Amino acid sequence: MTSTLRTLAGDRRSQIILALSALFALTYLFDDFGLSAPYPADVAIKAAGIVLLAVFAFIHGHRILALGLFLGSLGDIFLALEPSQLPLGIAAFGLGHLVYIFLFARIRLEDGGRSGWSRIAALALAAYGVVMLGWLQPYFGDLQLPASIYNGIILVMTVLAVIGRVPPLATAGALLFLVSDSVLAVRLFTGYLEWAGPVVWVTYYLGQAGIALGLALDSKSAEARVGA
Repeated sequence: MTSTLRTLAGDRRSQIILALSALFALTYLFDDFGLSAPYPADVAIKAAGIVLLAVFAFIHGHRILALGLFLGSLGDIFLALEPSQLPLGIAAFGLGHLVYIFLFARIRLEDGGRSGWSRIAALALAAYGVVMLGWLQPYFGDLQLPASIYNGIILVMTVLAVIGRVPPLATAGALLFLVSDSVLAVRLFTGYLEWAGPVVWVTYYLGQAGIALGLALDSKSAEARVGA
């Protein structure tokens, strides 16, 4: 974290982009407190924070990472439309996670894995994923197949972030993304946790920001080395 702040200290352009991204994210947070902007302005506000993270990744030479973030912003748009386009949202987020899987897998292959604790954490994540998927199955309805596939994709993404030498900030981001999607899935499909909208949004944004900052500012990341 200290090295990340040091890198950003002299980069005014990046500071402005990240500040605007955080401002849009904070603005959208009020949506869950009955203070949302009128439709469709609220859709644009929701997507803007992640789009700016994609811009941040792009200007730092991480085009593949920028693609993953942009796909996430598309997922935000699909979910915020009226009526909500949940299948398209699942598809967009799933493709974004596949991009992250590619990046995390390259790091794992090129830099090796972490110590033994990471294997225990990976097993715990896998067990958690199986339990969640089993519990949610009866609630998925017509979306059983795409929702189940998505569950598997985000779980693989998170496990790769834990077992590989992924920058700590990006690993934390992946775990926060898993928390966000878990709470969101419970809200969307079961009707429980209706109060947890702010939890979903805060963990989601911080998750995307962690992945963006962790990978974009890491000169050792796989994408930086291949110059993608």
